[in-house]
Amino acid sequence: MKFKSNKTVIIIPTYNERGNIGKLITKIFNVLSDAKVVVVDDSPNTDTLNEVRKISKKYPFLEIITRKHKGGRGSAVITGFAYALKKFNVDFLIEMDADFSHDPGELMSILNSSGPENIVVASRYISGSKIINWPIERRIASKISNLLVRIILGIPLHDNTNGYRCYPKKAVKSLLSKKFLSSGHIVLSESAYLLMRDGYHFVEVPSVFHNRMVGRSNANILEFLKAFVDLLRIRLRR
Repeated sequence: MKFKSNKTVIIIPTYNERGNIGKLITKIFNVLSDAKVVVVDDSPNTDTLNEVRKISKKYPFLEIITRKHKGGRGSAVITGFAYALKKFNVDFLIEMDADFSHDPGELMSILNSSGPENIVVASRYISGSKIINWPIERRIASKISNLLVRIILGIPLHDNTNGYRCYPKKAVKSLLSKKFLSSGHIVLSESAYLLMRDGYHFVEVPSVFHNRMVGRSNANILEFLKAFVDLLRIRLRR
């Protein structure tokens, strides 16, 4: 299946991303001018919402969903997927972060590797990839997390924890029919595990990962421990 950018929807979960979101959206539309972008915002204030509303006057294919409480990155993406399938005629759906760790310039490479049975992952850990300005403790945590996912879930990916991914419509419909056991970043691993069991193939493409320049990461040790418990629950599900 050859992708058409006007049948591509990009889902961006946000939490206090006023400093990044406007610039990111502009760069996305510079790459894919007729794609659709759906922002799912869990921020406790209206700063991100107001920024998106302001820039939406320039970009008619931009929409935002606001949620009253922080439900986690994973559930925000699932909310965006469900909205996009109801709202648009879509072939492919992409999830990406709002903090510029995921380069919009890689969207074409990701879509060129897409297909009806392919889940495309922008990987930080294959030849041609690079990680820029990431503290050593984050690198260690990422390596440990990826090792745990491979051991516990057996997913054949070098990078199980990067949330820059492209899914065909059929795969997203399959995910929306499932009951998820997790809600945060671990939804990335749960989604991949469920799709692996459904017979989808994974394609990894090189990616340059930048540590966020504005704002701060929402990750913490409690979320890391919860993710480990969730991995065990996912593996034991029937």
